[in-house]
Amino acid sequence: LVREARAKELTYFNDKGVWRKRPRQEAYQRTGRAPITVRWVDINKGDEENPKYRSRLVARQLKATDKSGTSYFAPTPPLESLRTVLTFASSDIGTWKTCRQSESEERTQLLILDIARAYFNAKVDDEMPTYVQLPPEDPDAGVLCAELLRHMYGTRAAADGWQEEYSSTLVAELGFTQGVSSPCVFNHAERNIVLNVHGDDFTAAGSKRELDWFEDAMRQHYELTTQPRLGPGRGDAKEGVILNRVIRWTENGLEYEADPRQAEKLITECGLGESNTVATPGVRPSFSELENDEPLDPKLHTAFRGAAARANYLSADRMDVQFAAKEICRWMAAPTQQSWLALKRLCRYLVGLPRLVYRYDWQTVEAIDVYTDTDWAGCPRTRKSTSGGCVLVGSHTAKTWSTTQSSIALSSGEAEFNGVVRGAGVGLGYQSLLRDLGQDLPLRVWTDSTASIGICSRQGLGKLRHLDTHTLWIQQAVRTGRVDLRKVLGDVNPADLFTKHSLSRERLKKLVSIFNCHFYSGRAASAPLLRKEATGKKNISDADLAAVDEAAGAETFFPHLRYAKKELDEKYPSMVVPGEVDAGDPQVDTEDPLLVEGTRRASELTRACAHIGRRRRM
Repeated sequence: LVREARAKELTYFNDKGVWRKRPRQEAYQRTGRAPITVRWVDINKGDEENPKYRSRLVARQLKATDKSGTSYFAPTPPLESLRTVLTFASSDIGTWKTCRQSESEERTQLLILDIARAYFNAKVDDEMPTYVQLPPEDPDAGVLCAELLRHMYGTRAAADGWQEEYSSTLVAELGFTQGVSSPCVFNHAERNIVLNVHGDDFTAAGSKRELDWFEDAMRQHYELTTQPRLGPGRGDAKEGVILNRVIRWTENGLEYEADPRQAEKLITECGLGESNTVATPGVRPSFSELENDEPLDPKLHTAFRGAAARANYLSADRMDVQFAAKEICRWMAAPTQQSWLALKRLCRYLVGLPRLVYRYDWQTVEAIDVYTDTDWAGCPRTRKSTSGGCVLVGSHTAKTWSTTQSSIALSSGEAEFNGVVRGAGVGLGYQSLLRDLGQDLPLRVWTDSTASIGICSRQGLGKLRHLDTHTLWIQQAVRTGRVDLRKVLGDVNPADLFTKHSLSRERLKKLVSIFNCHFYSGRAASAPLLRKEATGKKNISDADLAAVDEAAGAETFFPHLRYAKKELDEKYPSMVVPGEVDAGDPQVDTEDPLLVEGTRRASELTRACAHIGRRRRM
């Protein structure tokens, strides 16, 4: 199977005209260095029951720079952009409307495209020649080398070249508008299509009629594979896989869950597959435990860091373990016995609750809501605080975070203020992402801290003496109405989930259910099975811990969902700032020559990109 996959890969190289064979001396003459070495990467994309071997011949260009002398860079969309496409498929947002009539040609569907050998579609810059060695399977290996005519996997410019190729096609030929805040999202205003691009994976939401047009147009440019479209029709698929995440179309909306293999592999790597479960993903260590902590055996450092990185990756789709995974990753520089215990507890928690499913029910959206919370000086080792929060589009969870603040806050008000600044910044960024997709929604930021509201409503530091002045932009944002700051009660703040270990099982499950997320048993039908292979990593010894009752109830309390707009404004009024505090401040600075010139250049680039897409050199 591997030999067949390698032969198929070399056939693609010839059919696509990826290279042309040249004398090895030419590489030295034109580049001043030897041809780049190559290697085979063989992987089973399926599982043991349904093998799907794929071989890639990749270059090993470890270091390279472009003409400016800087490293190559290719943009990657944030995870919330994929979730946003799912939200568009299940929501009425501003001017965007969905259709759920099962027999209509205008019914909303979800299209998943995969471009075969995407990098081979992007041509190499003639002014920057690249030469690679030939693989051992080629009869001319060792005698000749190959000059690349199209980008090859493993070269530093490949991802950037592919990004320029597909963005130019989408913008210049198909009429899409490329995002400004994220160049990997696209919007077609006339045909009402929103699109997210992650490497060679395209995810689009729109009507069946317009997605038919888009799929046909893409086939004219690229060789692609498609999954059956998800939608409400009788013949539409009901379950698919995007970036190894499982997506389901149900009668009530869409469902989204993480790749189940990540939790399974984490548990397997730590040797805890048969262990008992625990109630929560982590516990706060006591001072005595930290004082008596000992360094971990250096032989286990690599194993710990790999498992901690996997837990961190999984936490992007598992809000219930986000704080625990963040705390574990803080030990990566110098792992200790206590860090092993924290990782083992997280694994035991996942044994009992292996699946968390996000539900994106049908809804109408009027605003973006951000909930923030902070645990002041919660770290017993460093006394640093933790900021947590979430971005919601109606009842849909778009983004969550749990981060350790970089500085030590000297008061709870200072810590809470930093959390609000972080939440407002994330909210404004997400507002820009929605604007890239053609919808402009107002932003509400919720906090349970009266002190942080007071700081945001004044002008300047006041009596505070140890805040970074660059964070005071939030005061101007609140005064001008860019950020609608509101107060939520502390005991019902859902962001509490992301800031501390000290949550009971009942409290944790209640908070998770408030986000319209639910724990499932079993396994998704379309999820590939975990391959059984030797990892060579050290296992963690098992320990006996009692299982905890799973029962928990939940009641949705989000104020923005419970009340209509008029009642919401009455019960939770917006922050009102006295108008005289900045009455004399100019709203537009027209006398700063640097600002004027920078604005002019930015406008020119924006106009150019609107016609040809984002490129390295315009």
